[in-house]
Amino acid sequence: MSIGMDPFTIRRVRQILDGYIQLKVPVYVRDAVRLTYEMQNDLVILSEHRPSKTRRGWRGTEIVQFRLEGQQWTVYVRKDGEAWSLVDSIPPAGDFEKQLEQVELDREGLIWNLDLPGER
Repeated sequence: MSIGMDPFTIRRVRQILDGYIQLKVPVYVRDAVRLTYEMQNDLVILSEHRPSKTRRGWRGTEIVQFRLEGQQWTVYVRKDGEAWSLVDSIPPAGDFEKQLEQVELDREGLIWNLDLPGER
């Protein structure tokens, strides 16, 4: 059974993600794309949101999941909207920020796929 992240880890992950989102999504494009995150027990899910076709709301897509398994962060993605799959090319690490850096690099093109349809 998962006991969840301790308060220090929660604060640290929030600070890291808040800073990352500020840099990743410049002010001038925030009307076209937003990044958000959700924390649940030992999970952190990063999502991308874009305006709906009618521009009356936002549609979100979960793009990456970080799992704190023991003392190590592992990274998962959804392939074709299916269940979460482990990203084998990003080995588990104790430092959340290191894992986020690996997600940003996305050497295999699993996370930041620029060829996705507009209605994600």
